[in-house]
Amino acid sequence: MALFGAFKAKPTGFLGVDVGSSGLKVVELMAEKGRPKLMTYGYSELRPGEAGDPFGDTKAAGELLSFICKKAGVKAVQAMAALPASSVFSAMVAVPRKGNEGPKELKPLVDAQIAKLTPLPLAEMVTYATYVDDVLKKPEPAKGVGDAKKNPYVRVLVTGAAKSLVQKYVEIFKAAKLELKAIDSEAFALIRALVGKDKSTIAVLDIGARRTNITIVERGIPFVTRSINVGGSAVTRRIMEQMKVSEEDAEQMKIDLSSAEEGDAPLPPALEAVVQPVVHETKFAFQLYANMDLTDGKRVEKVILTGGASHLPRLPDVLKQALNLNVYRGDPWARVVYPAELRPVLDDIGPRMSVAVGLAMRDIT
Repeated sequence: MALFGAFKAKPTGFLGVDVGSSGLKVVELMAEKGRPKLMTYGYSELRPGEAGDPFGDTKAAGELLSFICKKAGVKAVQAMAALPASSVFSAMVAVPRKGNEGPKELKPLVDAQIAKLTPLPLAEMVTYATYVDDVLKKPEPAKGVGDAKKNPYVRVLVTGAAKSLVQKYVEIFKAAKLELKAIDSEAFALIRALVGKDKSTIAVLDIGARRTNITIVERGIPFVTRSINVGGSAVTRRIMEQMKVSEEDAEQMKIDLSSAEEGDAPLPPALEAVVQPVVHETKFAFQLYANMDLTDGKRVEKVILTGGASHLPRLPDVLKQALNLNVYRGDPWARVVYPAELRPVLDDIGPRMSVAVGLAMRDIT
């Protein structure tokens, strides 16, 4: 899935850039015998109390991105970016198909349905359609009277964003002196990095500093995407309130919690600021998915955690009990070749780099 452009020139490397409210992350990969190989990575992180809006000053964001790439020794000149889930419109629709119509013929039908749902007029948005069903395959003929009354349909996932937001990405990468090859969505990037070829129905919970994105994936397609305004910073605020300490001290306490052995200790009260709303919203997403007419009655089979706040202690166990499903911390490096001595560092930063890894993998996998 790509919401913006494509260059035909073969890049020297594959650069994924995650432009987030908590900082910038970059990962450069190369193709080695059909597998992604890690070349370099880099990131910036906001200090406690700093505001994070890379789109407020695109020139400054671009200069920071250029600085990170230079320090990391990035060689690639083309890059992939991802729109934040909270700014992306996503909807699954079904359009009737009477014969052998392909994407071109079906587009007016798709646009007509989507125009009723988008928050902005279609003329003010960049949209991309992913066909869930094979439109090149001929519809099966009706086998009986009852079947003859049923119109065959094609399921289409339409993702879009405001053109004004896309333009800000163009400005950031221009200031960084990088060619923006395409703009993807965070959901598809996470699927590449964490789900791969797994065809089961999976919920991916990306718990960041300020937001948590919930994506329900079936056969590699994000059927449901939800975004809520809660993340690791909520834990920091709760520690500040309970312990009467500064934001910097509270942030350090949260880091200490994350690095402590989990064991069977009770859930720290400060973590409830994240756990309860995430559980509530995840269950709601499960219900939305179960009620969809386009999912063949399937149910979520497991949960993958990622994002900077996914390291919070006992989080997988607590979510496992609350959701009655197996819950795992995702490993974005599982499909990437890298030096063994980097494993401890990559384990530590992995959850924060999942989107950037998935973006860099786009043209390799």
